[in-house]
Amino acid sequence: MQQKNTGHILIALALVLVSGLLSGGMAALAQTPDKTLNVSVQGRFSHIQDGHGIYDQLLGSYNYGIYGATIGWTGTQDAFDRAWNYPGYGLGLSYARMGGLDFKNNSRLGDILNLYGWTEFDLLRTRSLRFGPLLELGLAFSGQTYDFRMNPYNRYIGSKVFALIGTGLRAEWLVTPHWSLQAGVYLTHHSNGMLRAPNLGINELSFGAGIRRYFAPAQFIDRKQRREEDRPEYRKGLSWNVFAAAGVHSCPVELDAVLQSGGPAPGQAPATARLRATAGVEAVWRYTPLFATGLGFQTDYAANNYAWTDRVLAGKEDPRGYSPLRLGLYLTQEFWYRQLSFHVVLGAYLYKRSGLTEDAGVLYEKIGLRYHFRRAGGLFAGLDMRAHQFDRSYCLEWSLGYSF
Repeated sequence: MQQKNTGHILIALALVLVSGLLSGGMAALAQTPDKTLNVSVQGRFSHIQDGHGIYDQLLGSYNYGIYGATIGWTGTQDAFDRAWNYPGYGLGLSYARMGGLDFKNNSRLGDILNLYGWTEFDLLRTRSLRFGPLLELGLAFSGQTYDFRMNPYNRYIGSKVFALIGTGLRAEWLVTPHWSLQAGVYLTHHSNGMLRAPNLGINELSFGAGIRRYFAPAQFIDRKQRREEDRPEYRKGLSWNVFAAAGVHSCPVELDAVLQSGGPAPGQAPATARLRATAGVEAVWRYTPLFATGLGFQTDYAANNYAWTDRVLAGKEDPRGYSPLRLGLYLTQEFWYRQLSFHVVLGAYLYKRSGLTEDAGVLYEKIGLRYHFRRAGGLFAGLDMRAHQFDRSYCLEWSLGYSF
């Protein structure tokens, strides 16, 4: 009951804050010629997908409600905005009523508070209708987490603070110059990127609707026929990127061995967070202002305790031995917006010796963002999420690099 009341208070405060922004000085910003401020309130009907046996172990019901508010900007007029068909972007806050579901085995999963950034891209625009994909990225909070004695079947969220990654398709209909109706379908993943085990993650499919208020009169005008001089400025051709990255990883295999050995000591984490470090080089060809494709090579350092986990879980050690080093080769595809690049990566480990019970395959995947500093030559900073088997978070990697 305490968590429920706290969540309602937080949402109420957030809505008061948004209302204050609307009625205060931010309204003046909406009248500038290159930006249009907007706010919206939204509701979603969400269904938890049955991943990793969540229906058998934890849940007896699967549908819940989400409600929240967003604040955003649309309508800037520079060349990159025209190239991407005038995207919108902003911040959102929402409250997911997962704690109201029916649970099995005396386990529980708390309500979740989400704070995230969002961006919208339009595939279709008329004067009153827009349609296209949505991306969401942010942090989430829940008061309930895994405890191997008191909450043993909640192996899906292993920490109180974790990440939200979402995508979807949405449509918006401009009813008046200041008001619009919204509807969409969304896919959301909650996970801490295996910063702390256990962390199988939760996937949700949602259907939503909302209403949006524009401060300045809005029109969804499609981009005009682009002239050559309208093309964004960019560095065309081949670039070499060198980078270093680091993060931590808590291994679910080590957690299984800890539990089989009697469980963690009171106050200790279920599994130790161990260093992951990477260095790499990429050859990337940027052939349009928006897109680039490349090939990369990386070497990883992965501290581990696999000899001990193999002895506990498999009853023997790997005769091939163990190594903290890995080598990988990968393809990368980049999507550019001003100084920000978003990339997706598909790679293969050329060398990996991690033990008998370690369950990572040959392939790995990454999605990530990089910000390229305009006044620092080729310097960039980034954040990647690495995954295995296309659905298992492995590590969040903070990076720093240089392009030349």
